[in-house]
Parts: sequence; C-alpha cells; structure tokens
Amino acid sequence: GLNRAVPLSWTEAALERPGQVCATMLASSSKKGVAGSRQFRSGEPMDEKESNRTWECLKNAIHQIHQHNASSLSFEELYRNAYNLVLHKYGELLYNGVQGVVKDHLEEVAKTCVDCPDDTLLEELKRQWDDHKTTMVMIRDILMYMDRNFVSNYKKVPVYEMGLIIFRENVSGHQKVRTRLLTLMLENIASERRGEQVDRILLKHTVNMLVELGVQGKSVYRDSFEDAFLDDTRKFYQDESVQYISQNTCSDYLRKAEARIKEEKARVENYLHESTMEKIQELCDEEWILTHYKTLILMENSGCSWMFEHDKVQDLERMYRLCSRVPATLKEVQRVMMDCICESGRDILNDPEKVKDPVSFISAILQLKHKYDQFVKDSFKESKEFQLALKQAFESFLNKDTRTAQYLSLFVDDMFRKGLKGMSSDVEIDASLEQVVTVFRFLQDKDVFENFYKQHLARRLLTGRSVSDEAEKSMISKLKSECGHQYTSKLEGMFQDMRLSEDLMKQYKGAASAQRGRLGGPSSASGSSGAAA
Repeated sequence: GLNRAVPLSWTEAALERPGQVCATMLASSSKKGVAGSRQFRSGEPMDEKESNRTWECLKNAIHQIHQHNASSLSFEELYRNAYNLVLHKYGELLYNGVQGVVKDHLEEVAKTCVDCPDDTLLEELKRQWDDHKTTMVMIRDILMYMDRNFVSNYKKVPVYEMGLIIFRENVSGHQKVRTRLLTLMLENIASERRGEQVDRILLKHTVNMLVELGVQGKSVYRDSFEDAFLDDTRKFYQDESVQYISQNTCSDYLRKAEARIKEEKARVENYLHESTMEKIQELCDEEWILTHYKTLILMENSGCSWMFEHDKVQDLERMYRLCSRVPATLKEVQRVMMDCICESGRDILNDPEKVKDPVSFISAILQLKHKYDQFVKDSFKESKEFQLALKQAFESFLNKDTRTAQYLSLFVDDMFRKGLKGMSSDVEIDASLEQVVTVFRFLQDKDVFENFYKQHLARRLLTGRSVSDEAEKSMISKLKSECGHQYTSKLEGMFQDMRLSEDLMKQYKGAASAQRGRLGGPSSASGSSGAAA
C-alpha cells in the first residue's frame, strides 16, 4: 500500500493549518527522496505551468500504483498535491487527467484479456479485477478532497465509480471479452447440470464483478448475464421436461422436477446473485409444473387416479408440494380426488353383497372415508381446499341413494347391540361413534335418519339390548351438537320416559313388597296360634 508517513487524520488537519502541516510533510518526503515529490506551499498562487507540473507528479504516482510500486509513495504528499490543484481551481485538469490515465491502463489490460485463451479467461479477469479495485481504492484515497468538493459541486462521477465504469466499458464490456465471458459462464452452468464439477468460487467471483460494475443506474449483471442465463435455462428445461415426461412415469417425473428445482435454488445460493432467485424459481415452475401438470395428473397407470387407487401417499405428497408452487394446478388434483371418491362410492352403492348387509355397506363407506382422510392429512397437509373437496365428493354419492340414512341407523343399532362389546376403553367407543357422525354429516335427509334411529333406539331400550346406556347418551349428545336440541329432543325424551318408567316400576315393586309384608304378618301370627291350640 501507500507509505502513510502520518495518519490520515493528520492530513485532514492539514486542510485547517496548511502552512504548518504541509511544510512538515514535504520536508519529510524530500528527505526520503520520494518519487514524484513536489514541494509547493499551499499559500502560494498556482499558475498553469505549476499545475501541469503538479499533475505530472500525480500522474507518475498513479503509474507507480498500477505497476505495484505504491510502497515507494507518500500518501500525504500525493494527497496534498491533489488538494492544491482543487484548491486553485484545477479540479477539471485533475479529474480528466486521472480518467485518462486509468483508461489508458485498462486498455492495456483489455488487450491482455483479449489475447487470453478461453480456458484461463475467467481466472485472468478475476486477477485483473481484483488488481483494479485495489489500485482504485488507493487512487480514491489520494483524491479524497477532490471527491468531496470538485466532484460533489460539479455533479461528476466519484473517482472509484469512474474507475468501475472505465473497466466496464474497456475490459469486461470489450466486444472480444463480453461474449466469451457469457459463453464460458453458461457452459460452466450447463456442465454442472450434467453432473460435472465446476469452479463455483471462480463463478461467484465473476458474478460479483458483474454486480459491482452495475453503477450509475446500469445493471451489468442483468444485461451481460442474467437475461441470457434465463433464456438458456428456459430452453434447456423445455427440452428436458418434454423428453422426460414422454419416457417416464408420473412419480419419476415429479422426483426429477423436484431435484431440478432444488438444484437451481442451490445454484443461486452458491454463486449467482440473489435477485435471480425469484426469476429462476418462477421459470422452473412454469416449465416443470404449469406446462405439464394436466398430462401428469391424468397420466395412465401412474397419474393421480392410479396413486389414489394404490395408496401412494408419498407420491401424492410430492405432487401436492410441487403443484402448491403453482396453486391453480391444485384444482385438477382436487377434481381427480373427487372423481375417485365418487367412483369408489358408486361401486359400494352398486355392490349387491354390500347392499344386502347394512353393516357391510356402512363399513365400506367408513373405510373409504378413512383412506381419503389419510391422503388429506398426510399427502395434502390438511389443506382446507382438499377437506372441502372430500366433503363434497362424499355428499355427492351418498345422497344419490336414499338407503344410506336407513343403513347408517341400522349400522348404529348393530354397534350398540353387539359391536361395542369388544371395546374396552371409552376412547375406542368414542372414536367409533365419531366415525358414524362423520358419515351423518354428509347426509342431506337427516330427518329420515332420525326416524329410523328413533325406532331402533326404542327397540333397544324396551328390550334392554343396548350394550351401554352411556354410549347411547354420548351418541345423542353428538347428534345434538350437529343439529341442535330440537333434533334430539324426542330421543332424549325416550330416555327420560325410560328412566321415569324404571322409577315407577321401582316404586311399584317397593310398594308391593311392603304390602305383602304387611299382609303376611297377621297371617303368619294366626297360623302359629292355630298350631298351639
């Protein structure tokens, strides 16, 4: 770096006391014989000849910096020379001069990059870019006073940014560098997509260079790389997705799509700019999901219908996860699920064996409900939309057969008479009752169910065939929660009548027993007297 004989804060103080501090610094520099030394006092007037001599000193110093000889220079002296030029109204000379020197240097750098073979171009650009930034920091420090005053007052581009723009125009933007740079970056990314190893650190450095070059309202990263990268990526995935879907099952395609989407996300995280993330994810969603979702969902022998039929919970979960990236595509999955439920439901309704047996009929419906409940829970993460689709599907097929309400009541009757006997815990019993209620919710003719239920309940109460009165009351309580007090008032009244009847019977038996006791006492006494006589 530059030889800072005194701290920068001291140099700043020199602006307040130019004569005193400057004399000290210049004396120090002259003793050292520093290259480019100019012993000029701030208080003296500066003519054009003197200004040119001072600029030549600074110009030589910048050449030394470019040649990596900065350690031989005195930062304070160079700073003072630049300060004097600006102070004496030669800021334009200084600014234009620096611009010209930097441009001349970078034109030579550009020739080196142009002559560089493709296999080392990225490394050469990295080396030149790092070197350029280092030298521009040094030059900026020397010209700090010009940046704060002349540049600010005359609306010029600050020195460091000026250096970036010159590099952009003459090196990275050179017609024989720019195209090769883009091609090399895209080829590296294509190689990585094929599973080959690439130098991610070098690619990240190149991307950072393009981003940093985007000063003064210009996006070099987007214009020189990102737009072409996105176009190239779209074409690649258009071809790959079409080929893959034509040769593989739905499940395999979903795995491939998920892997590619993750790869692109990781690519941005590893070496592309974060602004690319949303764009590349949206592109992947379009090419892998939106373009092919109907073909995938309806694919014969591996699509959604097949997955539902063969209990492919994980595959459906992957389908849901991917389609959730494009929410509109989930409607088709929901539609297929509803079709599958209705088709299975129709099979139950049309099965002659099940229609003969209400218990088998309702058991089959409960099994179907349980199966799709698992899909909604595990595959579709309890999505409200899928819960609604399931409800609508069951309502659709169950209410096409008027026997469903009667058969559900008969199923409950069988459960209370013998089905609950094998259940040891209240939890098991409650779960069984809740299953019945889930089917009951789907019924539109709930009054029909109530009429049958009332008849069956009366028979159980009168014959004493119910396994558990507590379970009976729990069932009525659940129905009450679903439909309100009025719906279950007659059922509750039946229990009250039975309780009243039992109380009356107890009272009657108690009174009869007491009556027999009273009558039996005298009879017994007279019998004893007769025997004695």
